[in-house]
Amino acid sequence: MIPGAREYCRFDERGRPDEYKNLDRLHERVKPLMVRRRKADVETELPDRTDRTLFVPMSPLQMQFYKQHERQVQILVELAKKRPLRKEELDQLQRELAMMRMECDTPYILDPKHKVCPKLGEIESLLEEALSDKDVKVVVFSEWVRMLELIREHCKEQDIGTVWHTGSVPQQKRRAEINRFKNDPDARVFLSSDSGGVGLNLQNASVVINCDLPWNPAKLEQRIARVWRKHQKRPVTVVKLVSEKTIEHRMIETLANKQGLADAVLDRAVDFSDVKMKGSGQKFFERLEQLMEKPTAPKKPKAIPVAEQPYAFAARLAEELGETLLACEERTAGGQSKIVITIDGNPAQVKERIDAISSDVFGEARDFEILDRQTAETLARLIESGLLQSAGQTRTLHPAPVRQEIPEAVKARMNELKSEAERKLSMARLLVENQFNDGAVQPLQDAIRQLTLFQTVENGMPEPDLAAIDYGAFWNPGIVEFMAEPDAETAPLTLEAMEYVVNPK
Repeated sequence: MIPGAREYCRFDERGRPDEYKNLDRLHERVKPLMVRRRKADVETELPDRTDRTLFVPMSPLQMQFYKQHERQVQILVELAKKRPLRKEELDQLQRELAMMRMECDTPYILDPKHKVCPKLGEIESLLEEALSDKDVKVVVFSEWVRMLELIREHCKEQDIGTVWHTGSVPQQKRRAEINRFKNDPDARVFLSSDSGGVGLNLQNASVVINCDLPWNPAKLEQRIARVWRKHQKRPVTVVKLVSEKTIEHRMIETLANKQGLADAVLDRAVDFSDVKMKGSGQKFFERLEQLMEKPTAPKKPKAIPVAEQPYAFAARLAEELGETLLACEERTAGGQSKIVITIDGNPAQVKERIDAISSDVFGEARDFEILDRQTAETLARLIESGLLQSAGQTRTLHPAPVRQEIPEAVKARMNELKSEAERKLSMARLLVENQFNDGAVQPLQDAIRQLTLFQTVENGMPEPDLAAIDYGAFWNPGIVEFMAEPDAETAPLTLEAMEYVVNPK
């Protein structure tokens, strides 16, 4: 009986596996229990094998879709640092990771409307090169059937005979198709999902194209072993297609690490001291974070006018939630306002993320309601039929309303107010830089007044009397306090905030 994992792992102070140990002892224990025939032992009996890795840039549309899923993974990884993920969140993480890898091949896998596929261009060139020799046959692997459909479509256009081998093909027909690939000289390309990654003998082919990389290095080698095996007579070319600057690109090291552990324990092919544990539990998320592109830290908005905060909130929701966000409205009644958010999915799964965005934009907890699609549609039907009355006013925040063209006279007034504010801010900046904070207070207050008038004109409201301006309707509490009780010590920070409003950096 082989002892448990504690004999082969060191644990950290929290009882989690941290490092491997005694791998040499594990190797000796499993050695009598396994009869292992390695490719390395018979390589002298096999023809040459050439491995090529082609890095393929993604299209802008493809990268856009990819980034949406990557952002969701990053959010879940950050959440996992604070608390254990719930089952539905772990399920979502797996889905998002899978969809990232699908987008690396083509958006067509998830959305039939988008057939953009840079890898297909590379495959077309590889097939043209390989099939120029009439005796060469090619095996193409992909985890995703729709990727194979695009390749089959290209082959049909070029009058290239194909064989189809996926999980949907009945077993009897599979055998017939395999025999056709072996015996029919016109069947040049074998298109296979991972259902064909094991148990097949395809030595009549001599080129293997991997459209994507599996997580498991053993699965990758199993694919290749369908062709590079005993009785193969020709040199074998293995091509791996990798989307640049994506999870595929960063998976290459992960595959090498996994292969190193297997080689050490089963074959003693590498030095045991070179095999490092890449982690489990929380370390899984650390490793996953390394597979993600390092996000550029977003700059927090400074001094967003209160009137514009709901729009900024809706824009952030659209950025974070993508197509999950269906609508966002601000409803006002009885002097109170509430933001109503409609999503495509379970509101409970996004509430924490929306809470975080709300605190970031508004600087404090904000009252909002999250509805799923069905609930929102039911409420809309009840209001339309007159069975339910909608009180107060509604302002649409998402999809962003199209703003009407601003009249030329209003534009001229806005430019005048903004220019005057910039002039006052320049004066305040000069005074602050020369340590005259007291002198900077007055021009800084003048600039805030001009920018407040600018906001009223921009939003189509009549200009108020300067003495009657309600700054709380336009600015954050810090700015309101500065206008009520100006403090020379806070002038530099207030100046920085207002400069950001005029010229965001």
